[in-house]
Amino acid sequence: MSESKKPLKLLRGVAVALMSLTVFFTLVGGAGTTCAAFGAEKFESMAALVPYKWLYQVLVVLSLAAGIWGIPVTVALVRGGRHAYRDALLVLLAGAVTSGIQMTASQLLRGDSAPANVRFYITAFTLVVFLLLRLPSIRDRLDFSQPFRGGKSSAGGAALVLCGILALTPSVWAGPTHPQAWIDVLRMPLMLGGGASLLGGVGLWLSEFLLSRNAQQRTSTVQNTI
Repeated sequence: MSESKKPLKLLRGVAVALMSLTVFFTLVGGAGTTCAAFGAEKFESMAALVPYKWLYQVLVVLSLAAGIWGIPVTVALVRGGRHAYRDALLVLLAGAVTSGIQMTASQLLRGDSAPANVRFYITAFTLVVFLLLRLPSIRDRLDFSQPFRGGKSSAGGAALVLCGILALTPSVWAGPTHPQAWIDVLRMPLMLGGGASLLGGVGLWLSEFLLSRNAQQRTSTVQNTI
């Protein structure tokens, strides 16, 4: 394979990390919206949403469905899959539409679109990045149907570490826009999932480092023998 045909490992790693981040926010956004969708009347700041709870309930279902589907799609982007890129676009499009509708509705009904606006911007940015990957100069050198060789652990590790850090720090990025009681509802599953994700990412990095070092030692031994 010529140099110009080699996969763009760094760009693919960035794409996988962005996809993981977007899927994370899609899942957390869908779960976090359940408070407004099923209990808006319990919060003074959400009183304006009560007549439109049905809309937020639909958005919760669609957001969670998109987020759950995004998990195997993200894995396919790393392992390689015939329809990995196409499915990633569909997940991102679904996430952009649902978060866009929620952002607009919240802004119109209660004068504040946070944190749905953050989710929408992240999803839209990731969607734009993936669309740019179809540019002729990139498309022929970046094949998501093939495994991410030589960088799979790095990309997967980075994605897991990023999601783990976000899951472990909800008070930092959700605190300014969410009542503490809302954050506490999801704290335990976020802590468990975030801890497992962080450890898994570090484990992937460590395994790649050890494999790389062992390969270098074997190469050095063969060269010295010759």
